[in-house]
Amino acid sequence: MKKSGKILLSSLLCALMPLSLLSCGVTPAETTAAETTAAETTEAETETEPVTEAETETDTETETEAEPQEPAGKVEVYQFAPENSSLMMSYVIITPNKKVVVIDGGIDGTGVEAKPYIHNAIRAALGIGENDYFEVEAWFLSHEHRDHYYELAKLLNAYTAESNYKINNFYFDFPNIGVEWKSAAGAGDHDVERFNKLRKGFDNYYSINGFTGIKGADIPEDKFKAPEGAEYYYYDLINRAVISEAAIEKGLTISVDGVDFEVLMTWWKEAKYVNSTSVILRMTYKEHSILFLGDAAADSGKRLLTMYPAERIKSEYVQMGHHGQGGPDKAFYDAIDAKNSKRLWPTPQWVWNNHTTYAIGDTRSWLDLPVDATEFKKQRLHDTGMDFVAGCYKRYASKGESFSKWTEKVLAAQRVAVFE
Repeated sequence: MKKSGKILLSSLLCALMPLSLLSCGVTPAETTAAETTAAETTEAETETEPVTEAETETDTETETEAEPQEPAGKVEVYQFAPENSSLMMSYVIITPNKKVVVIDGGIDGTGVEAKPYIHNAIRAALGIGENDYFEVEAWFLSHEHRDHYYELAKLLNAYTAESNYKINNFYFDFPNIGVEWKSAAGAGDHDVERFNKLRKGFDNYYSINGFTGIKGADIPEDKFKAPEGAEYYYYDLINRAVISEAAIEKGLTISVDGVDFEVLMTWWKEAKYVNSTSVILRMTYKEHSILFLGDAAADSGKRLLTMYPAERIKSEYVQMGHHGQGGPDKAFYDAIDAKNSKRLWPTPQWVWNNHTTYAIGDTRSWLDLPVDATEFKKQRLHDTGMDFVAGCYKRYASKGESFSKWTEKVLAAQRVAVFE
């Protein structure tokens, strides 16, 4: 492994509830609470009901392709959600020269076994055609929960020689659960079957494209080709090849086209839950910054503040940990002045609306926001430009596997930042 602190890249959950909510901030009286306490930090195995036509405005869209994008020279950040009920965290960053970076992209609940959507969303964000070629320069994964990695798993397994896109570099650091690290929550904190689909997907992807290394990783060329009959070979080759606790201690920044991703923290042996193993990134471009917390739990926030001064972590934008509930505590958000940051909430509608079952209301109160989502909506706080809630967008792609659904109106609704 290379020991340099900066890697230059020149080229490119809470339990799911069966709720059907008509608008963000309005919870029907007949809604029943799931048996999930606000303190829980693990995701359960149930699914939500499909989003109905009344819950989204996308079915009335008539555009067939995205409008042309403005010239290069800016950074666009998207918090993607094909619909409003899936638990997920999906960020796509388009750099000044149209390089693509993805953080997680996962999906669970309604969309868990839907056809992949993210390649269509990326093409639309780039302003290219439905079948045009593109490359993802860097794909980061935060941790081993399917609402963070499963879109990539589906994409890799569905990949063929005709897919007409490439993913150049993967960055993640996952512990070997049950061997070198154990979750305090037990086996229910880890979906082995779907995780193995991710590992298998790498074998499929590189059997088609061939492995040529990962930028920043010191992988000998004699290891590039998997031995005959090997399973999960490329996952094992890539995992921890760049991101590791030792590399972070030396200082680790992964750069793509002038956009820097400083890796602040990864898993440690004393972490209690899979959520606590989240890789934490701080993206910077010129004077702009975004803190990506993944599903960081309270112990993650406490540890982060022992590793860095609060001013070092403080950012213009903060992605709220663990979908805004059951994540870092009030002391952490106070220390980084999250009240005065812009907040990214990768939060489905049913979590956002239900402050009695989930700790989402507590988190809002720490930020001097209304505990009740209905009051949040009544005060039109969605329109202030301070809070971007995935479950409350005005537009969704509905059937996201269709390129035509990713119209400019949908992109505009899910574009959470533009940095000049």
